[in-house]
Amino acid sequence: MNDEEFWRYARQRAHSLPELSSHAEYIECKLRSGTCLIALRDLVEVLPSSHRLGRLPDMPAWMGGILAWRGETIAIVNLDLYLLSTPALSQTADGMLLITRSASHTCGLLVPALGLTTTIEDEEIAARTTSADLAFADNTGIVAGIYADIPILNISVLLTTLAQQIGTATDHG
Repeated sequence: MNDEEFWRYARQRAHSLPELSSHAEYIECKLRSGTCLIALRDLVEVLPSSHRLGRLPDMPAWMGGILAWRGETIAIVNLDLYLLSTPALSQTADGMLLITRSASHTCGLLVPALGLTTTIEDEEIAARTTSADLAFADNTGIVAGIYADIPILNISVLLTTLAQQIGTATDHG
């Protein structure tokens, strides 16, 4: 390849559009109430849940507490308790703490265990359904889609909903 061919090729490459990824990687969250998937792009950090949480008066039952994380105070939510609103499930210190972030919110999600990560092609994700297994997410948009009968959580919607509910609980104590 001579200089002229090289520069022609370089100009073509510079003006071409980058290929958009048609897949993403997800991690299984093994909840007592079932399994769900969270996109790895929504995770900032994964920690053991052995951190000591600050408790606040009149917290919702599904809120584990607050935690100082990298210079900011974040809410910690027990994902099992939140998704199913099941008071029979007790708060647990076992498991993993997933630090998740959306454009406007950061939150910690307590999960009993994590499973494998998997790469999923966009076309393999089915539209959200209203099956009984997904009753926890009815009318909220928390489920972005379904892969192999496992709900994929929409972290942006989940964190926005959590922030609103925590704000409401604070306002109405």
